[in-house]
Amino acid sequence: MKYVFLTGTNRGLGEATAKIFKDSKIISITRSGVEETGNIHKAFSVDFSDTDAMEHFVPEIFNSVDPDETDEVYLLNVAGIVDPVKAVSNLSSDDMLTNYKVNVVAPTLLIKGFVNRFKDFGGEKRIVTVTSGAARGPVEGWSVYCSSKAAVNMIHSVLNKENVHQGNNIKSAVFYPGVIDTGMQEVIRASDIKEFPNVDRFKEYKETNKLAKAEDVAAALHKVVTLEDFGSEESYDVKDYI
Repeated sequence: MKYVFLTGTNRGLGEATAKIFKDSKIISITRSGVEETGNIHKAFSVDFSDTDAMEHFVPEIFNSVDPDETDEVYLLNVAGIVDPVKAVSNLSSDDMLTNYKVNVVAPTLLIKGFVNRFKDFGGEKRIVTVTSGAARGPVEGWSVYCSSKAAVNMIHSVLNKENVHQGNNIKSAVFYPGVIDTGMQEVIRASDIKEFPNVDRFKEYKETNKLAKAEDVAAALHKVVTLEDFGSEESYDVKDYI
């Protein structure tokens, strides 16, 4: 049996991923509630921008299942936000902190909880965090988003070294999902062109059907995390599996 701890199951890529892992037991971790039906084995509701709440609930989340040595446990950090879409000169500290809490602190706390709960577990254990091409280079208006995703990439790079040094036998990687037709894209297309000069390009993606379907990207993510040699690479790109 696969136990999949999954964030963002209430919409977009997270929701599609929950459906793709139909033969697994999903432990849902979202801000808004998700009903425990179908393959949603457990459902936890917590605001990712509330770091105190996250630290409180993380141990409870990972202690909610008791897999045996023949089982597999996965953590899939899918949830994220693009806001604030603003020029650096217009950013506020609150804007920045909310994004970093959701995009960096929350997945890192979940990774920490997963490692501490399952480091002595003898079964297969894997972690994937969804990153972005924005982590690889600057995009005007996305200074916070770009830097938050770059931070997640570095968290994983450090984690991979620590897993070897500590002998945790936990495999981890980041996943580049490409441009997906989800609610995040709606936020991007609604951006002020003065803050985000590339907004017309993203509108064109929608108008010309260049946005990937969440279901297709979720299928690629499933292929990646279930690869026989998963963890041999530090990152995986959707274009290689779609």
